[in-house]
Amino acid sequence: MMSGYGGGPGGGYGPGMMGGYGGGTGFSPGSGAGGPLALLDLTDDQRDKISKIQEENRRKNWDAMGQVRSEQFKVRQMYYADKLDANAIADQQKKVDDLRRQMLKSRIEARNQIAGILTKEQQQRFRQFGPWWLEDTE
Repeated sequence: MMSGYGGGPGGGYGPGMMGGYGGGTGFSPGSGAGGPLALLDLTDDQRDKISKIQEENRRKNWDAMGQVRSEQFKVRQMYYADKLDANAIADQQKKVDDLRRQMLKSRIEARNQIAGILTKEQQQRFRQFGPWWLEDTE
């Protein structure tokens, strides 16, 4: 699902997906039957380690996700002013973008941690999953 592209009172600038920004690790969550990690034939130990990485990443980004929503709300409110202040709106949008970059970095770091748990063969298949924004989650 892709949403949130374009400016204006209702939207931000960036991809949205299930869980919003920062909850995931760069691919569909979980290693269960429905997620791409299920295709890697993970051991129980690998599944446990990956689950811990995903949970740590979710916790790490939970506050940032809330901050993104708060900062987006401020941007939307600014669009309702009688006279729009381009500099103020751009500065406020930068706050949103900075938080999103922080969460993106965290997701990439978690994905790298997960790749480090995998065998060479699993890593090759893992790379085929591609970036999270290319995945169709619906």
